[in-house]
Parts: sequence; C-alpha cells; structure tokens
Amino acid sequence: MLYNRCSEVDEHLWQDLSQADPEDMLRRTGVRRNGKVWQVPYFNRELVADLDNRRIYLADAPQDEPGFRRCLITLLYLLLIDATALGPPVSPLELPGATMFFQESGPHAIPSAPLEERFGRDPASFWEVGRRLGGEKRGGGDAALAFRVFPGLTVEVILWLADDEFPAQVSFTVPSQLHRFWQHDAVLGLLGVVVKELLQTATPGNE
Repeated sequence: MLYNRCSEVDEHLWQDLSQADPEDMLRRTGVRRNGKVWQVPYFNRELVADLDNRRIYLADAPQDEPGFRRCLITLLYLLLIDATALGPPVSPLELPGATMFFQESGPHAIPSAPLEERFGRDPASFWEVGRRLGGEKRGGGDAALAFRVFPGLTVEVILWLADDEFPAQVSFTVPSQLHRFWQHDAVLGLLGVVVKELLQTATPGNE
C-alpha cells in the first residue's frame, strides 16, 4: 500500500466534492449535506466528510486517523455511486474485466487470507464481529454476514471453516453493477476496508 493517511487522497477529489450538486448526491445516496459537512452512515457508525478542512473522520472518534482507503472510498461513494442502481450481489471476480485485474497474490489479490487466518477456526468471533458491526446473517458457507458499508453499498463475507482436510476459505460479494461507478482498484480498496474493520473489531479476548 503506497498511501496510508487520509491527507494523501488526491486533492482533485475534494475539489470535485466542493463542486458537486448536493441535491444530486442526496438523490443518489440519500446522504444530505449540512453546510460544508456530510454525515455518512458507515457500518453501524457515522463518518463525517468535512469539506472546509478536507478531513474525513469517525463521528465518535474524531481524532483517530481514518486511513487512506477509508477516505478514498468515502469520497468515491459520495461523488460517483448511485445506490439505487447497484444491482444484486455477485463475486468480485464476476465483474466485467475483473479476472484480468484481480490476482491470487500480490497487490491486486482479493484480501481473504487475513480473515481466513483470524476466523477460520473461530466462528464465534466471526458472529460477534458481525453483531458489533451491524452485519446481517446470510446463507452460504458455514457462516455468512452482509455489511452495509455505506447506504445501498453492501459487501457480504462468506466463511468456510477449516477442518482436517481443507483450509479455511473466505469469499466476498459486491453489487453486480459496481463496475459502472468504480474502477477495480476502488473495489479492491472497499474490500480492504471491510477486512480491516472486521479484524479491528474482532473480540480482543479471542485474538
């Protein structure tokens, strides 16, 4: 990851946000502007996008560094996403052109390995993380949770537990029309944010 901090997000995205039509954004996402601030539902918390100070922060932890990827996908969501047109869930690999972008290893690998390692033999922690992040139980695998990252933008995490014959496996779903609004590197950033939230929220006593 070349960038780590929110301040490293391309300043042109902030310029685009300053010129964006608030009514169009409200129609697309349901997020309303309050002066120069947007209050964006994020999992079961709230992110604040502060245009004057070019900051994005958690409403309940304003001093914490939100990180590059979280800031980037928040801006891309506000600027580009139409939540009414995202479509049903599919594997990220089913997005047009995805098999040419995503790789089994390296910088374009789908980030399933950290979740497989953390939850592959610990379904209780997986369910607890889902509860704490407002995830919804879904069918599939041995355990599956859907997380509303932003309004209308849901990522599903599907876990197959490890056993004596097979290692743990994690897969994801994203909206089938997400490619209409975001390039694949933004989709990868979204998955990275989901993984980071799950790992940070994992029950401390079971880590």
